[in-house]
Amino acid sequence: MNRYQRWLPISGLLAVVALGLTGLISTPPPIAGAPAADVAQYYARHHVGLEAESLSNGLAMIFLVVFAATFHARVGTIPSLVALVATAIVAACMLIEVAAFQALAYRPNPDPARAALLNDFQSFAFQVTTFPALLFLVAAAVAILSSATLPNWLGLAAVAAAVLQAVSWVSFFAPPGPLAAGAYPDILAFGALLGWLVACSVTMLRRRGGDSPSRYSEARPRLRSQ
Repeated sequence: MNRYQRWLPISGLLAVVALGLTGLISTPPPIAGAPAADVAQYYARHHVGLEAESLSNGLAMIFLVVFAATFHARVGTIPSLVALVATAIVAACMLIEVAAFQALAYRPNPDPARAALLNDFQSFAFQVTTFPALLFLVAAAVAILSSATLPNWLGLAAVAAAVLQAVSWVSFFAPPGPLAAGAYPDILAFGALLGWLVACSVTMLRRRGGDSPSRYSEARPRLRSQ
């Protein structure tokens, strides 16, 4: 592993930073089912901020795909390949959501009914992202636990984050309110995914590509036989 590849896992941290900035640039949009007047007022007020947020989201998806490719290169198994494919689907869903954001931010005074429909669409696009995110986390957990390339606790943490992704599906059936799409269940599941990305990125940065426990364990019998 050359010195440049050694630092590729930092792409996961950069993805988290870029995604975190989207929550700081402007306040979260109204949840699905919010009154049309409130939606139109929000997008008229945060016109510039949402354009910057769209750019940050797009960059985050680039970093996320690079991180998933690095993870697959490090582990090199079928589950890690599935995790890479799932990440590409996550990126596609997020970019569709960004397109809805940008369509609303593009017009300073959007029609309230159309704005409410697009806002609901972007909320459910975010909700749909939980499906490939669940696949990504489960595949990553299987890859880690079966290969011993990374610590087992990281695989168990991925399982816990995957459970939160599954629980967030309650938003598909919840009426407008704190459990609706884009509200607390989705925010909690998304936060767990970001937390796992940070943990995995830092762990991969601290471990060199060839320093996996399985390789050490294979080397010990050879030393004893000599």
